[in-house]
Amino acid sequence: MDRYDVVVVGGGPSGSTCAKVLAESGAKVLIVEKEKLPRFKLCAGCLSARIDSLLPEGWKRLVLNTIKGGSLGFRGRSYREISSGSPVAYIVDRSEFDHFLVKEAVASGSELWEGAEFVRFEGEGPFRIHTTKGSVLADFLIGADGFYSKVARQIGCKRDKFFRSVEFWTEGELEDRVVIDIGLVGRGYAWVFPKGNLVSVGIASTGREDLRKILETYVKENPFLKTRCVVGLKGWMIPFTEHPNDLQLGRGRVMLVGDSAGMVDPLLGEGIYYGVLGGRLLAESVVRNPSEALKLYTFKVREAILPELLYAGKIAKLAYRFQRTAHRMGDVALLRFLDLLQGKTSYGELYRKGLVNFLISVLHFENFLHIIIDKILRRR
Repeated sequence: MDRYDVVVVGGGPSGSTCAKVLAESGAKVLIVEKEKLPRFKLCAGCLSARIDSLLPEGWKRLVLNTIKGGSLGFRGRSYREISSGSPVAYIVDRSEFDHFLVKEAVASGSELWEGAEFVRFEGEGPFRIHTTKGSVLADFLIGADGFYSKVARQIGCKRDKFFRSVEFWTEGELEDRVVIDIGLVGRGYAWVFPKGNLVSVGIASTGREDLRKILETYVKENPFLKTRCVVGLKGWMIPFTEHPNDLQLGRGRVMLVGDSAGMVDPLLGEGIYYGVLGGRLLAESVVRNPSEALKLYTFKVREAILPELLYAGKIAKLAYRFQRTAHRMGDVALLRFLDLLQGKTSYGELYRKGLVNFLISVLHFENFLHIIIDKILRRR
């Protein structure tokens, strides 16, 4: 039976990045990917510009659209525009992007099993890892197999917080900007993103709303779309972390990364940046301190990733609780958010700088409502 230092389950951005860094350090790595690559992947494919330094050279040839601005609307109306002189995000096709990262990992020395689904593991390290293509031995097992992670389930980890998302593709007018609409669901947003010559249209929510019905109404009134029909709708789940206990990094020598660990921004659902960063941190931890890799990995993630997710969660709770106020403050908020996407600031700084102004705006609006309601009651 073949033996590896590390088996990585899942060939997405976090798994491929982790495998590449491990292989470059001399580890014998196997990537187990259940699909034949390139494989279709549901995702809007929006990468924040700050991810550039984390990716291998040559990845930008996959970029379909370079985003330099956007529009924030409220229920499909009252759009606030913002733009930047430099890129703030990039749109990619996930099937091509993921395939590129896997090939980079293989070029660095990783072995790839395509069409091999992880079944279960046995032992405490070395592990006997069973797949539909065969069994191997490994000192470490890494679960990078997404929301429905089998690796995570076997060690008792569950995803309790997540966005439900639906998406379809159609014709539209966007090239270098994105559209985000709030006010359509209790906690979440709708989007229109360019996708080459098409646009990706979707909606995400943490609630139980009828997303298809909401999206159909949204499409009929959207000024950025040529079509008024929802066709070919597909859905998926996006886990997120807003509390330290939401982040599940593994047990012993079985470790989780990316969506499997919940490394997703709870405000907009961005996960690729954190997954790629997490993949690097995990690989570095295994290489530098194999005897206590999980301890070092946990420390690194709590330093570099967790604070951002927690502050994003604080902003999300305010912004989605007072969505009219969030939209009204959109000009200033969007400018700061562009800086975040470019890596010039952090969610922590956004929260600290914007909290006072946001609360003042909420109080002014609430007082205004009380005055209007009082006048109406007096007239009666």
